Amino acid sequence: MKEPKITEQIDSFVFEWPAPQNLIAKVSRVRISSDGQVKGELEIRWVEAGKEVYLLVSTHFNFSSEPTRNKFAKQLSEKLALKIEWREILDYLARTVQNLVRLGDTCIEVRAENNTPPPEQLLDRIIYKGVQNIIFGEKGVSKSTLAYLLTICVVLPWGDNPLNLKVPEKPVKALILDWESDETIFRYYLSRLQRGMNLPICSLFYRRCNLPLIDDIEAIQKYIESTGAELLVIDSLGAAAGGERGELKGSESALLFNSALRKLKTTSLIIGQTRKGDDDKKKTIFGSTYFTYYARNIFELYHGHENYEDTEHLALFHRECNLGKKMPPMGLRIDFNNTTGGINIEREAISIAEFVEKVSVSMRILEILKGGAMSQKELKETTEASYASVGMALKRLNSQGKVWKVDKKWGLKAFGGRFENSN
Repeated sequence: MKEPKITEQIDSFVFEWPAPQNLIAKVSRVRISSDGQVKGELEIRWVEAGKEVYLLVSTHFNFSSEPTRNKFAKQLSEKLALKIEWREILDYLARTVQNLVRLGDTCIEVRAENNTPPPEQLLDRIIYKGVQNIIFGEKGVSKSTLAYLLTICVVLPWGDNPLNLKVPEKPVKALILDWESDETIFRYYLSRLQRGMNLPICSLFYRRCNLPLIDDIEAIQKYIESTGAELLVIDSLGAAAGGERGELKGSESALLFNSALRKLKTTSLIIGQTRKGDDDKKKTIFGSTYFTYYARNIFELYHGHENYEDTEHLALFHRECNLGKKMPPMGLRIDFNNTTGGINIEREAISIAEFVEKVSVSMRILEILKGGAMSQKELKETTEASYASVGMALKRLNSQGKVWKVDKKWGLKAFGGRFENSN
C-alpha cells in the first residue's frame, strides 16, 4: 500500500491515497479521553474519474480500539466490491492519528536576549496580542457594550478616543462571535454607539454562534481567514466553552476552550460572568478556575452605587496580568440619550467612596487621608480592613513616598512639616 498524502487542518487531518485505493479519509474533532484513548470522527470517500462515493459518513471512531477497527473493516468491505485491504487502512489511520495527536509542537531552542521586545498590545494594557483577555462582571453591567467600543477603538483605529487609550497605528480587523444574542441586536447596539459618540460609519465582522467553540472551530477558522480578523470578541465565555451542554465548574470545558483558542492562534477579548455566591469584595469568573489560569489578562467591570435611568457609573478593575504592570482602576460614565437612542461612554475619575469595597486598602487610605491625618487605628476603622492589612499598606505607601508618619498619625506626603491634603 502506498503512503497517503497527509494534510493537517485546524481541527482535522486529511489522508489521500492515490490509485489503486483512490481514498480520502478525514479525521476530525480528535480528543484524548480521560482513559487515554484517542477518539474522534472519521469520514471516508472513494474518488475516481470525477465520481465520488461516501463509504463512511462522519462517524464517531475509537482509534485506540482494535474491536472498533475490526467492526468497521467488515462493514466497509461489504459496502462496495473494492479491492482494498480495509483492516490495513484502518490500522494505518489508527497508528498515525494517535502519533499525530500525541506529538505536539516540535522542540526549539530559545535564547535569552537583551533586545527581546515586550509583549505587543492592541489596546493600552486592556488587550494584549496573541493571548486571552477577559472582561467579566455581573449581568447588566454593560460588558458587551464596552467590549464593542474597545473593539471599535482598535478597528478604526480611534486615536483621540474618550477613554484616553493608546491604539495601534494601523487598523486591526475584528470578528464578533456571539453566543448571547443575534445580528439584529448587535446591529442595534453598534448603531447606538455610532450615534451617541458621533463615530464615523464603521463596520465589524459578525457571526452568530450556536455550537461550543471547540466544536465549531473549523468554520470559525475559515471566517478568520476570509475576513483577515486578528481579534476575536467572544460573547460570552459560558456558552462558548459549552456551558449549555456540560458543567463549567469541571476542568474539561475550560481545557477544551483553551485548546480551541490555541489552535486558532489569534487574539481574543472574552466576556465572562461572575461566580454566584462570591463575596462582593472579591468576585471571580464563573466556572472552572482554569478559565482564570489560562487567561493572561483579566478585568472586572463593576457597577457603582449611584446609577440613574439615563446615566451609569462603572469602574474597570485590572485583576490579573501575566505580561506587564496592571493599570489603575478606570472610571467610566455611560450616558443613554433617550431622544436619539445613542449611547456615549467616557472616562471619568473613579470615586473611591462609590467603589470602596472593590479598591485596594492602599487606595482607600490615600483617599481617606485627603481629609487629614489619622492614626493606624482610625484608618482601620474607616477602611474596615484588618489592622495588619492597614499596616502593610502604610508601609508600602511610605516606601513609595506617598505617606509620612508624624506624632503617631499618618498623612499624605508632607512639605515643611505640614500634611498635604491632596495628591
